[in-house]
Amino acid sequence: MDDPCRDILPLIKLPDQSEQKQSESIFIRIDGMNCGNCVNRVRNALLGTYGVTSVVIDQPQGLGEVRYNPSLTTSAVLIAAVAAAGNDGFHNYEAQIFS
Repeated sequence: MDDPCRDILPLIKLPDQSEQKQSESIFIRIDGMNCGNCVNRVRNALLGTYGVTSVVIDQPQGLGEVRYNPSLTTSAVLIAAVAAAGNDGFHNYEAQIFS
């Protein structure tokens, strides 16, 4: 079976008005990202979560900043989105709140 972590294109998201109404940042530590395609997988999963408006990931440091509307999603949902991004039999991503 081929590694599915090839040529993962970054998602482009245009948040709707309700997602942009209220915004705060959360910083997360992400383990398991080994390349730029892994970063795109995690970033895409986070951006695909309703309420998330932007995501910046520093792969070498294993850190991410997520801007989101806390009335539309929670930090637990964001952590679960990271884990789900690696649920393919090849990748295992784990995240925790970084303070």
